Amino acid sequence: MSAPRAVYSLRRRLVALLIGVLALFWGLTAMLAFRTAHAEADSLFDAQMVQVAETLLAIVATGNPLVAGEMAEHQHAYQLPVAFQAWKRDDGGAWQLLVRSSEMPFEPVASAPGFDEHDLEGELWRFFTIDHDHSGYRVIVGQNHGARYRLAGTFALHLLLSICIGLPLMALGMWAVVGRALRPVSATAKAVGGLDPRRLAPVQVPGPLPAEIAPLVTSIDALVGRVSEVLDNERRFTADAAHELRTPLAALKIQAQVAARAGDEATRKHALEQVATGVDRMSHLVEQLLTLARLDPDAGRGAMDRFDLAELAEGVCSVLTPQALRRGQTLALEAPASFALSGNRWWLEVLLRNLVDNALRYSPEGGRVVVLLDATARSLQVADDGPGIPPAERAQMLTRFARGPAVEAEGCGLGLSIVGRIAEITGATLAFEDGLSRADGGAGLAVVVRFAPETTG
Repeated sequence: MSAPRAVYSLRRRLVALLIGVLALFWGLTAMLAFRTAHAEADSLFDAQMVQVAETLLAIVATGNPLVAGEMAEHQHAYQLPVAFQAWKRDDGGAWQLLVRSSEMPFEPVASAPGFDEHDLEGELWRFFTIDHDHSGYRVIVGQNHGARYRLAGTFALHLLLSICIGLPLMALGMWAVVGRALRPVSATAKAVGGLDPRRLAPVQVPGPLPAEIAPLVTSIDALVGRVSEVLDNERRFTADAAHELRTPLAALKIQAQVAARAGDEATRKHALEQVATGVDRMSHLVEQLLTLARLDPDAGRGAMDRFDLAELAEGVCSVLTPQALRRGQTLALEAPASFALSGNRWWLEVLLRNLVDNALRYSPEGGRVVVLLDATARSLQVADDGPGIPPAERAQMLTRFARGPAVEAEGCGLGLSIVGRIAEITGATLAFEDGLSRADGGAGLAVVVRFAPETTG
């Protein structure tokens, strides 16, 4: 599904959800309004009956009951017809009918003052009776219950008609408003979809962005920047690795050709020794490249171990001691009895091995390399008496394939890059300081790794 279609679907779903919620509330409101309208209409009709009864009582009390008959001829369209009876008590206590409407029978339809409901000729009626105690008059008014219900329903339907008309208009309005509100989302999706993976750039959205969308675009831009940086680093790494591999391969080919064409055994032997040396260098380079490759993907998922760094350093130094002895170098370890550390044991072993290997490679024959562990300061230091690196050039030593001033030393310029990457992953800090003193008054290089304090709880 394309981004604009996704936004359209989101708008449709939002509108459908809002309409559904509003329809539910509308249904409940309509039902409540209908019931309320009925109740109000009943109260209004009762008030009408009371008013008519009091008016009729006043008329008949004047001694002219025939005037009451004319009241039924002047009815409003929404005025519910009122049937009535007017009675007078004689001296013997019997009730005599004075006047009635055509709907009323000749017998009394109610026997006590107040409201009453009962059937009249097979239909339910509501009656109201009022007495005039001093003059002995009684007026009974009534309304057909079915007529009251129908008229109340008409009132309620007229009330609900406006709501029924307003609901579709409200839905159209919400569709337009939600569509306008989601327009920046659609524009953002279109801009993100149009990014060129070969040349990533910040998202360009025309027009101002709402406050709700701006953080999203900012986060996308930050992600694009990080991805672009990673891609650039990988392109540079690939180009540098290709260059570094091409040079020793060409040298191997030349030495192999020399060995094949050599006319004497000494020349052939020397060429084959150069081939072996070149293969060793290639093996070291490939090993370093593979180490970098293993560090980059999912670097944050390394397993955390609890181990003794002093024991680990002793193991690394014992492995690299033969390399030091071949050149008459001294490799010393100064460590406490125990240095407990939490982290990825394999990463720390690679870090320490690269630091010691680098120091041995760049130190002269007969040189010294010291590995110093400090459990109190939570630091690891590898110092040598080699040529050192000027302070102004030390920062760039962490870049891939960067090498110090002793370019004649064997190496591929990846050791410190690997160390820097591991330090970054593990949260340690890396610093370059002056190393061991030399006979000429200068100093070698010391690389100090400081580990982050351990958290408790």
